[in-house]
Amino acid sequence: MLQAIREKAQGWIAWAIVILISIPFALWGIQEYLGVGGEPKVAVVDGEEITQRMLDQRARDFRENLRASLGDAYRADLFEDATLKNEVRDAMIEELVLVKHAMDWNLRTSDAQARGFIASIPAFQRDGGFDQQLYDAALRNRGMSPAGFEQSVRRDLAVDQFREGVRNSAFTTEHAFAERIRYLDEQRTVRYVRIPAAKFADDVVVEDAALKSFFDANRDRYRTPERVRLAYLVLDAAQLAQFVEVDEDALRGYFDDHRGEFVAREEREVRHILLALAADADDATQDSVREKAAGLVEQLRAGADFAALAGQHSDDPGSSATGGDLGWIERGIMVAAFEEAAFSLQQGAISEPVRTEFGLHIIQVTATRGGADAGFEEVRDDVERSYRRFEAENLYFDFAERLAQTAYENASSLTPAAEELGLVVQESDWMTRDSMPSGILGSPRVVNTAFSEDVLGQGNNSDLIEVGPQQSVVVRVLEHEPAGIEEFDEHRDVIRRDFVDDRASAAALREGSARIERLIAGELSLEQVAAEFGLEVQGPDMVTRNATTLPPGVLEAAFAAGTPAADSATYTGAADQTGDYFALAIDAVRPGDAVAMPDAARDAAAQQLAARQAEGTLRHVIEELRARTKVELLPISD
Repeated sequence: MLQAIREKAQGWIAWAIVILISIPFALWGIQEYLGVGGEPKVAVVDGEEITQRMLDQRARDFRENLRASLGDAYRADLFEDATLKNEVRDAMIEELVLVKHAMDWNLRTSDAQARGFIASIPAFQRDGGFDQQLYDAALRNRGMSPAGFEQSVRRDLAVDQFREGVRNSAFTTEHAFAERIRYLDEQRTVRYVRIPAAKFADDVVVEDAALKSFFDANRDRYRTPERVRLAYLVLDAAQLAQFVEVDEDALRGYFDDHRGEFVAREEREVRHILLALAADADDATQDSVREKAAGLVEQLRAGADFAALAGQHSDDPGSSATGGDLGWIERGIMVAAFEEAAFSLQQGAISEPVRTEFGLHIIQVTATRGGADAGFEEVRDDVERSYRRFEAENLYFDFAERLAQTAYENASSLTPAAEELGLVVQESDWMTRDSMPSGILGSPRVVNTAFSEDVLGQGNNSDLIEVGPQQSVVVRVLEHEPAGIEEFDEHRDVIRRDFVDDRASAAALREGSARIERLIAGELSLEQVAAEFGLEVQGPDMVTRNATTLPPGVLEAAFAAGTPAADSATYTGAADQTGDYFALAIDAVRPGDAVAMPDAARDAAAQQLAARQAEGTLRHVIEELRARTKVELLPISD
């Protein structure tokens, strides 16, 4: 067709047609290269556009921040893409609204403020200070220019000024504080009868039609979770010891380099007599102390009792009462002169006076241990085990790199990586997102990876997953079963049990509610209700809004009930999450009292209320500003 056009289209008319056709094609091409014009929008805020690309990037950033902050607890399936993007778009709209009004209110950020904030960001710091190279590299990786990033920082800081200004404008009156404490610290005296749903289980009539109808109405209860079976390779430094080649020269060299691991360090039990002598003492004082020290050395060498002389003459308050005993010491603990003398003495010998910054010491070593010059042959087995472990750890990093590379290059199978590294492909049992297996596959990182788009959706081998010190795995999905609905006949017993529980709970609610009506009418007492079901009245208990003695829903009902009159109770009822019904009698109400609170508790409560009030005020202002702003919402693509 194109050839025919070329042959038949001659003359100036043909060229005119070609030029007219070329113009829109050329402009369209330029538009694509420049990335402008036809890019889809997801929102327009007072004329400023939020594009699909901007939204996608912000959503990716949000996910990455979540992954970094939650670590192993992060699960991608908890953040549905459509919901997440709607929430991120709302946040971006709010941000633009705040930027617009911050500019309208002439809130600005100085160059010094912007520079100071950027320099304080940990990602741009090295050795405790701002690093220009890190800063430039980080911006390049994000495709941002320094000018663009600095402008966004100025904008964000201006918005922060706006937010803080609104928060700081909020205030709380004493009356509001007192009313809040009156509400939060309220206490109620409650009596109750718990009517178990199980009391009505025997009366439930079970028919096939009713069971099938119950199953159809509650299919989501019987949904089978998505599950996978994995093939996996384990790389463990402890198992790599078998690949380490051992020869005697290598073992002897390792022993010489790590002798301290196999030979105990020498320790000495030491006692001393300290004669205090200041560094700036005059000559007369020094002569006097030296003379006294020489005399003590002479007495000790003549057989005098060391402990007795230490107790009488030593100026060391920590050891003089125990005969000068310093306990066991090893090299590196004492000051150099003392240590050199102590480790050069024979056991039992008395040293010459040793000068240190504390004065003159007379030292005696009473016992020694360790420091034996053990030979290689005596500890050869220990050396070999340690050598294998040491080399296996070094080998692990080489194997890990090779495993990651081979698994990536052969993404459709683990066999090539297993054959290259001498590993064995293992298989797991069925596992779901919430039922993690025991052992090495029990790491949340393994489960998250197994259900990721790359591994489950695309069928690829995973990246190398570290699950412990020098321990990692690579996984791939061997079998996959999507979520589904259990068959009625296969789970009839479970469905029957649920049906009975459901009907028994409904009966407890029906019977309990009827008793509440009669209690309110004055036809029954709570004690009579209890006796009717063969139960006992519990309480009275004084409960607060955060009490744990009652189930949450029941506690909420107790505090929602009206205040009783002086000579009567207020009655109400509620079921808990198990289906049991609680018939409640509220006998008295005692409001919270801000005046009676301890000062510390009052201050803490006031700070909490102020913070709550500040956030409420900010939220109200933001909502009001957004209502005044023209916002157009457009469809979001997947």
